[in-house]
Amino acid sequence: MESKAVGFCAVVAVLGIIAAATGFAGEITRVKASEVYILGNACVYPSSPALALGIVAAVFTIIARVYISVTFGGCSCFRNDPNSTPISKLLGVLSWVASVIAVILLLAAAGLNNREGGQVDSYGYFTCYVVKPGIFAAGAILSLVSAAFGIAAYVTLVPAATQTTVNPAVAFPMGPNVDPEKGGVPFPPQQYPPQQYPQQQY
Repeated sequence: MESKAVGFCAVVAVLGIIAAATGFAGEITRVKASEVYILGNACVYPSSPALALGIVAAVFTIIARVYISVTFGGCSCFRNDPNSTPISKLLGVLSWVASVIAVILLLAAAGLNNREGGQVDSYGYFTCYVVKPGIFAAGAILSLVSAAFGIAAYVTLVPAATQTTVNPAVAFPMGPNVDPEKGGVPFPPQQYPPQQYPQQQY
């Protein structure tokens, strides 16, 4: 795997882990029904960092989604990218769906956790509003799943075909007067002076 792919996977994984960790932290620190008590006709809620944690988790999920989209060249990259495969397109769509649902759940849980007040139920009892268990956790899991699908979509892309450079054939002159060590440069034939022999005396 080339360095660009390793860097992409590392960044998306870190963003997904941060979003999931803060989402699970919001689930742990959310206001529970046992922590709320009724004073007269009012509900008294304890302080909780779940609102901030839910917003942070949603923000990191959005950042991961934007980074994946920018790396692929936009939201419609899976349809237009010539290197995409049916599997990468499916994983890209699943990543989009998971991230959107994760952001909705995290923001909804954060808002409900900060909601104060109550109402009288059908039995005449005064009940207080609390966020239901599992909403923060579901958003955290979907944030991590969205990052995993984004990484899988990137890995399953077909790499572009490498271009090979072919050197054109060069014709060199051949013949008895051509020196191949000098790049096929012809050289003039050597001229030898006629040899003269002394006449023999008998």
